[in-house]
Formats: sequence, structure tokens, C-alpha cells
Amino acid sequence: MTMVRDERPVSGQVERAASDPDGPAVSVRSLTKIYRHPWTLKATTGLRDVTFDVRRGEIFGYLGPNGAGKTTTLKILTGLLKPTSGEARLLGRDIRLVESRQGLGFLPEQPYFYDYLTGPETLEMVARLSGLGAREAGAAAVEWFGRVGLGDRPRLVLRKFSKGMLQRLGLAAAMVHSPKLLILDEPMSGLDPFGRRDVRDLILEQRERGVTVMLSSHILPDVEALCDRVAIVMRGTLERVATVGELMQGGAPRVEVRLAGEPVLEWPARFASVLQRTSTGGDTVLTLHDASLQQELLAWLIERRILVHSVTPLRTSLEELFMAAAEGAAITATSARRSA
Repeated sequence: MTMVRDERPVSGQVERAASDPDGPAVSVRSLTKIYRHPWTLKATTGLRDVTFDVRRGEIFGYLGPNGAGKTTTLKILTGLLKPTSGEARLLGRDIRLVESRQGLGFLPEQPYFYDYLTGPETLEMVARLSGLGAREAGAAAVEWFGRVGLGDRPRLVLRKFSKGMLQRLGLAAAMVHSPKLLILDEPMSGLDPFGRRDVRDLILEQRERGVTVMLSSHILPDVEALCDRVAIVMRGTLERVATVGELMQGGAPRVEVRLAGEPVLEWPARFASVLQRTSTGGDTVLTLHDASLQQELLAWLIERRILVHSVTPLRTSLEELFMAAAEGAAITATSARRSA
């Protein structure tokens, strides 16, 4: 839903530049957020010098473990938090301006609704607050309530909705006013596999309409299937921004070789450190972690008359790369504490 607040920038002199149709949909420069405990005044860094752009018309994934700074970033972009330093723009407008959120649709991680309203009433209210007229808002509310799979329960009050139903309603609320930019914080949270599929289809449809989508998620297969580019943030620091394809190419190539039965073999030393063996369904599965040795391994097996059922190249998953980045960040943080 569009975020509107009755406040103006502290300085009162923020430039009200027109939206730049050729610039990035989201532009973040040196964004830093430091929290201070109200009693001890101890400082905790939520974000540290984060810089990235989200191109118009793309689906941009923003990934990180709990406490990495994802939600802090999204709250700053949507005006719910103020940065300690740095700047950001939405659709070419400074985030300190209320106008920067006119073309925004936002789904928070835990959306809140008035539980005595029905779904269509909620969506109509959101549409009216986002600037739609009464007739247009009513039509959009009915349309989007049905499009997220809730159309058979128009009179059910929200206190009787399940978590998954509320998540679907929150997504409809973010889209009901046809925004140019969607910021979705954990849009798959609480959804069953069918709901995840429906949400993926809706997000892809928005991209086809030219809408820019920035989303955070813990469900990495969905991110891998949806996103054009992803950013990985760890401990408040941006580790990397790349296309999903570029990230996959960065992993070490592997090969899976499936053998008939469970032959007892003594592996040569050259395979010992790069070959992993498991048994499944009466067959033997070899995972070769050095693809350059594939032909040599196959020749060695054939020479011993071992029946090879299949040879399958394996690509590194986004989840594996994400976990590797998390481990690297943890090692770096530990080293920094020891040297401090």
C-alpha cells in the first residue's frame, strides 16, 4: 500500500525534483543506520555504507539472514525509519519527500489490518488512501481480492483469516492502486506451495507490465526463479550485487555420476579429495567436485567394466552461494573482533 505521512523533511529545503523516467527506480547511496539504546546509549549498526541501484522494470532480490539489515533498508526506503546518514531516491525523488511514495506499493513483513473489516472493505480503503476515486477504488478492491485467490469469501472479517490469507490480502493491498514500484518484505511468508506459486505468477505479471519489484525473502528457490539480480547483505554490509547467472557462474562446477549397484572400488589418490560417494535406491552416486577430471573418471570406470547410468552436470544453487557468503562474513567479523 502507498505510504503517506504528514511530515516534511527537517531541513525544509529538500529538492523536489521531478521523477526521472530514465534513472533507476531505487537509488541508494552510502546508507547507514545506527541504533542507540535509550538508556545505555550503546550504538548498534543496522546498516553500514550500503550503496546499490534497482533498475526500472526488473525484479531485484535483497537477501540476508535475520538481523542482516534487510528490513531496516526497506523501512528506510518507505519512510518508516530515518537513516543516520546517506541518501536514497524512489522513482527519482528523495525519500525524505512524501511525494517519493506516490508510485509505491509496499508489503511489510507483518502487515497489520483492522480485523473487523472484510477483505474488499480493506482493499477499498487502501485504494482510496492511495488516491483512487470511490468507484475506481471499489472496482479495484473486488478485482484484486479475487486475483489473490480470496474471492469466495467476500463477507469474512479479517479476524477469521489465516496467516496465509492475510499475506495474500497484504499483497493485494500493495498492488490495488497499480503502483510503478513494489517493495515486498518476505512476500512468501506463511504461504503454502500453491500460494507461493500464485504469488510468483503475480510478481512476474507485474514485471511484464513494466513495474519494478524489490523483494526480500528467505525462500531462496523462489528468489532464484524470480529475480533478475540479487544483492546479498550480511551484518549490515552489502557483500555483492550481481545477476543470478553471474552468481551461479562463480561456483565451482561439479558432476554427478550414477553407477549401477554398489561396486567396491579403491579410488586412485587423484580422485580421493574431489570425489564424494553416496548410495541411493540400490545405486551409487558419485559427486565429482572437479569437473576437469570428468573424462578421466569415466575412462577409469569403463576400464573396470562399471556400468554408468548417467552423467549430470550440477550447477551451484543460490542457497549454496548464500551460505558461503554468510560463512565468509562470519569469519571476517570474528577476525575483526580478535584484532580489535
